[in-house]
Amino acid sequence: MNDKIEYLTPENIKIIEGRFDTIDILSLKTGSIYKGVFAVSCFPIKAPYKFISLFYQKENGEIEEIGIIKDVSVFSEEEKKLILSTLNKHYFSYEITKIIDIKWKFGFLFFDVETDKGKKQFYLRWERSKAVDLGEKGKILIDIFEDRYVITDIDKLSPMEKTLFTRFIYW
Repeated sequence: MNDKIEYLTPENIKIIEGRFDTIDILSLKTGSIYKGVFAVSCFPIKAPYKFISLFYQKENGEIEEIGIIKDVSVFSEEEKKLILSTLNKHYFSYEITKIIDIKWKFGFLFFDVETDKGKKQFYLRWERSKAVDLGEKGKILIDIFEDRYVITDIDKLSPMEKTLFTRFIYW
C-alpha cells in the first residue's frame, strides 16, 4: 500500500485564468482540464496560504476535489495571484480599524465601525457563536448577513474601544 500523498505543485499542474474571473487547472500528468475551479483554505485562520484545497463542479453537479496545494509560494507570481484571487473571494472580510459605537437592543448589537474598506454599520446577534475567537487575542464577528468583521488583536484597541467592546463581547 502506497500512502505517499502527492500535493499539487508547478510540476504536476498549470493554473490558467479562466472565463468570468475564475481559474482553470491543467493536469500536466493526464492532460485533463478542470474549469471553474475554486479554492478553500484548510486552515483559514492559522495558515491561510498553506494547504489550499482545489475543487471543481462535475457535469452532474457533484463537487469534487482536485487536490491540495501545500504551499502557494512555490508557484509563479502569476499563478499565485490567480490562486489568491479565488481564495480571497471565498474569504472576504472587513478588518475593523476603529470602533465608534456599540449599542444593544432586543438581543442584537449595533456596531458603528471603521474598517479597512471604509465606514460600516452592522447588526450582530448577541450570541457566543457570532463572536468567534481568532487566535489568542482576536475575534471574528459574524453579522446577520453572515458577513465577517475581524479584530486581529483586541489589546490593540484604544482603552475606550476595548471597554466598549468587552462590555458586550466578554467571552
